[in-house]
Amino acid sequence: MQIKTLSEVLAEMGGQPISADTTNSQTQTSAQTKIKHRSKQQSPQPNHNTRTVAHTTKPTTTKSPTAHPKQSHKTPANPPNSQVAALLAQHQKDPEQKALPQNLADVLQGVAIEPLAQTDRAINYMRWLAFYYLSKRELSQHELRQKLLAKDCDADAVEILLIEFAEKGYQSDERCAYMIIRESIRKARGKQYIHQAFKEARLNFDSSLDDMIAQAGIDTLIDGTSLDSCHDKVDWLYLAVEARCKKYGNAPPQTPKEKAKQLRFLQYRGYEMSVCFDALKYTLDDLKDR
Repeated sequence: MQIKTLSEVLAEMGGQPISADTTNSQTQTSAQTKIKHRSKQQSPQPNHNTRTVAHTTKPTTTKSPTAHPKQSHKTPANPPNSQVAALLAQHQKDPEQKALPQNLADVLQGVAIEPLAQTDRAINYMRWLAFYYLSKRELSQHELRQKLLAKDCDADAVEILLIEFAEKGYQSDERCAYMIIRESIRKARGKQYIHQAFKEARLNFDSSLDDMIAQAGIDTLIDGTSLDSCHDKVDWLYLAVEARCKKYGNAPPQTPKEKAKQLRFLQYRGYEMSVCFDALKYTLDDLKDR
């Protein structure tokens, strides 16, 4: 039995034969119509109540991190110190050149010579301690040395500092001596007390104690009484009687026990023995009548 193709069957029925191209185009068109139909069904209906806004996006340009505008700035002139440092560094690079160049010599003429600042922490602390002690009261060189050594400062550095302070006037044994004299007299202390204070402070002077007392600038006593304008001498008897009266009253002691008690008090104040015995006999009124 002979099998006929579809084209032959259609030819017998009076139709045109169908080619492969025709069938392919028909299938493509039918597929396109199906896709269009589906897209129409799936597309949402436009809402007339809402407004559609068209957003226009501008193209963004990104700048590279290295693309910075050049900033024009003026370089400040080198100060003298930096200029000197630069010239010295340039000079040190050439070991064969011994003499300074002319430009470096001209710059160095206008530079002030200043001592190098101490950067050692221990030395700075020692200097701070010395200034702190001297700001509270006048100290002798021995007293300042003992205070710094008590704070575990280096002995050699302390000696160098004491010499520096003495040369610059930060510390003075003479000022310390006059301070001791003024404080002692204003507190009604005697000459022996001043002498002992000098000994403890290790103060030694060629002039006598009386001359130093006269040069100490004592204007008034503890009660406001001026010194002798002719000789500028301290009336030790008046000071002893004033100290005794302030402690035990104006009346002289009568019993041996009171005399011994007041005598020890005056000796403790640093008065000489002759002044102590005379102070037991007088009152302030008696001394004013002299």
